[in-house]
Amino acid sequence: MKFFNIKKIFKIISELYFGIFLLALIALTSSFGSFIEQDEPQNFYKENYAKPIYGFIDSSFLLNFGLDHVYTTWWFFSLLLLFGVSLISCTITRQFPLFFISKEFFFKRQEKSFFELSFSTKIQSLYYFQELILGKIQTFHFYLYQKRNVLYGYKGLIGRISPILVHFSLIIILTGAFLGAFWNFKVQEVLPKGEIFHIQNPLRVGWFSPIPQINTRVNDFWVEYQNNRIHQFYSNLSILDNLGKEIKQQTISVNNPLRYNQIDFYQSDWNLLGIRIKDKETKKIYEFPLFPFENGTKSGITWIKEKNEIKSFVVDQFQQTIFTYDEKGNFLAEKNMGDSMAENSKFIIIEILSSTGLLLKYDPSILILYTGFGLLMLTSSLSYLPYTQIWIFQEKKNCWIGSSTNRGKIQLEIEFENFLRYLEYQINKTIFVKK
Repeated sequence: MKFFNIKKIFKIISELYFGIFLLALIALTSSFGSFIEQDEPQNFYKENYAKPIYGFIDSSFLLNFGLDHVYTTWWFFSLLLLFGVSLISCTITRQFPLFFISKEFFFKRQEKSFFELSFSTKIQSLYYFQELILGKIQTFHFYLYQKRNVLYGYKGLIGRISPILVHFSLIIILTGAFLGAFWNFKVQEVLPKGEIFHIQNPLRVGWFSPIPQINTRVNDFWVEYQNNRIHQFYSNLSILDNLGKEIKQQTISVNNPLRYNQIDFYQSDWNLLGIRIKDKETKKIYEFPLFPFENGTKSGITWIKEKNEIKSFVVDQFQQTIFTYDEKGNFLAEKNMGDSMAENSKFIIIEILSSTGLLLKYDPSILILYTGFGLLMLTSSLSYLPYTQIWIFQEKKNCWIGSSTNRGKIQLEIEFENFLRYLEYQINKTIFVKK
């Protein structure tokens, strides 16, 4: 009895409709990860989902069911695993037998077996009818098997193996999803120009992901403007070995990352840090921090005291210009790099200090996923190719011809009618010659 139950459960799992149901369920649960922010701190969900959606979806609901990290929950992995088992069992118990049966030849020797076919007919037979049919069928690119007065042919076997390849590509995608969940990391670094850094501020780390020791230096950072608006910003990075020797150098920008050892270095953000000034007499260099405005723009302000006067210095974005104001907020002048802070000042402005925001990602499953999806698109297209069979049974006076296909029945009907017309024409021509 237990064996029967296991066999019944395995039969249900291998059903096509069960696999489609699981695929729809996976797509539905995956959509939660698309419109719900993932891998954020708990305070983020408590602040943004304090008011329930639809009366019950609040921060507690999201956190209790793991909707803040959908793709790494146990129930999502269970769905993927069950879907993988369903694909493998369906392939072994259904698709492989269909493919092997399709390669075998079997003849029809009874008239009633032709009535079951999609297209069949009976026509008058001639003494050389078999050779005539063989010559015509070969132009349709059928694989033919003949035994005396019976003939069998098929074409489009790729349409039978394509579902197997579709299942194989889906298994590749599932493998990539599992690998991506357990073996990846995401790191955010904010660094000033000239800094050498190591990976030390991870946002997300997979269960089996070691953090590599990579030495990276920010050589330079600059912003490109068009029509007084930021167009693009760049960072020039160098990958160093343990002795400080440069291994790789590249300038990155948004959507143009540096790739090293399967780690992608993305340009994500930037900010202003401070102002660097120089004493013309003592040659000493001083740095003053910039404080951001509340409106969140890339602008900052700082205050510098000289000769008992406090002046305000405002930097608007990263345009290498500084606006100076007195203690009452009156505008004084616009300064460029290399200018004196004020008239008769011993300080000159030499540089605006900035920081670059880098996003580091490591996910070896991306290539596997792309391969799986590429193969899925190709094999899905091939699965629409029809698998067509033809049978011929010749008697002394009559000849039975039948054909069937799994797809493209209209096209087969046209080809079958043209084939019969050709045979009828040959028969009529022969009868006419005899008369």
